[in-house]
Amino acid sequence: MDKLLKKIFFHIMVSIFLKLGKILKKEQLPAVSRFLGDIFYKIPWKRKYIALENLKKAFEEEYSERQLKGFLKDFYKEIILMIFEICNNVTQRESLLPWVKAYGIEYLDRALEKGRGVIAISGHLGNVPVMLAWFAEQGYPIAVLFKEGEYLPKNFLKNLIKSYNIYPIPFISDKDVPKEIIKALNKNMIVFILADQARRGVYAKFFGKYVLCQRGAFVIARRKNSPVVPIFIVREDDKYSLIIYPDISIDNTDLNKVFFERDITILIERYNELLENLIRKYPDQYYWFHRRFKNMKNH
Repeated sequence: MDKLLKKIFFHIMVSIFLKLGKILKKEQLPAVSRFLGDIFYKIPWKRKYIALENLKKAFEEEYSERQLKGFLKDFYKEIILMIFEICNNVTQRESLLPWVKAYGIEYLDRALEKGRGVIAISGHLGNVPVMLAWFAEQGYPIAVLFKEGEYLPKNFLKNLIKSYNIYPIPFISDKDVPKEIIKALNKNMIVFILADQARRGVYAKFFGKYVLCQRGAFVIARRKNSPVVPIFIVREDDKYSLIIYPDISIDNTDLNKVFFERDITILIERYNELLENLIRKYPDQYYWFHRRFKNMKNH
């Protein structure tokens, strides 16, 4: 019954946000988001306490609990604003060109020129749908690995992704997903993968701790010899900065198991370091609801 109620609640909220996104003007969205963020922050639900624990584990003694709660409160406002912006753009279909400034686009263009596709490795930071939509709007061949939210309307994310002419790769199973990613890479597409959740893989350093990190994207890139280009998006005042880093691939084709596993771990930690640095700079823009630190071990 609890699951059914949650599903009904999320369906209602999505409907409300879509309607508000259509009615409100873009300049009105921040004020409405602040108002709603203050309300939602006061609701004592499970994910709120998971997010606070994640903040404590990430920053430990760097900030007081009061400061961490301030980050969390700002995060509520930020995530509501991101949802509003997505809904607003879906309904209004305004160009994203004046709204997003890209830095390092030459790194991506250089990687694409190799003709082996690109693994665009990203994370749950900033407004990811806006990032994907911007690339699609600029004519880049984009694919994205995604998983439908448990309480979202049926095929909500898939329909949103397809509406921007982005090739959707739904997460079905660990067996089927690599085949679809490889198909896209063979077409020289840019495959976006958010690789910052605690899934089966290897233990690698993140915020000074050894946490479980997914390895699938890096394994595929290594085997296909496809460039791995870290790409993130963050809000800067009323606009977005899209940050593209140089290819972090390792130019070693030795598939000996020991060296292969070592190289995968090196790639993951390079990615983790870039993501961590951005989170430290923009702590209110990271999706703290995930159980990112649930699997840790001493090194």
